Amino acid sequence: MLQSRKRKIWYRGEAKEDGPVPPPIPIPNCECGIPAEVKQSRHPKTAARAFYMCSKNLSFKWITPHIYESSSPCFFFQWIDGPDKFDPRICLFAYEDETMPYHKFKRWVPPPPNPPLMTAEEKAEAASIRVTSRPLCHCGVPCKLQRPNLELPVKFTPFFCCKLTTHY
Repeated sequence: MLQSRKRKIWYRGEAKEDGPVPPPIPIPNCECGIPAEVKQSRHPKTAARAFYMCSKNLSFKWITPHIYESSSPCFFFQWIDGPDKFDPRICLFAYEDETMPYHKFKRWVPPPPNPPLMTAEEKAEAASIRVTSRPLCHCGVPCKLQRPNLELPVKFTPFFCCKLTTHY
């Protein structure tokens, strides 16, 4: 009896062109039970980063009017992180927005891991290099190191400001 209910699914190939096509990537279902769609971020801070979004909010073409009227909007959203973000089956799209020039558009790349913490000797060496090679002001003059109070306990952090008193 169970064998009669099980049927083999043949995917489309050279032998059978009308068979079902496997999904390109394993797409999660949103809260309303509909398979989510893969979209791409257009925001400058997360440019070209891929995410899942409910397809019900995007188009109601396949839903009957009765279901459309009674259903509430679904706000499913999930970034594609982990090994899935490097899946070659996720096709990222070319930039087609008029609000930002193409040369300013940059693809989102995950940040590198944090470097190891500096030791006390490395911190002292970095601080001495910073004090000896002072930064330049926007006017081109080397800055001087300001120490607002010299009493203990120290209340302010030392900072650099311009040597010239004509501007700040």
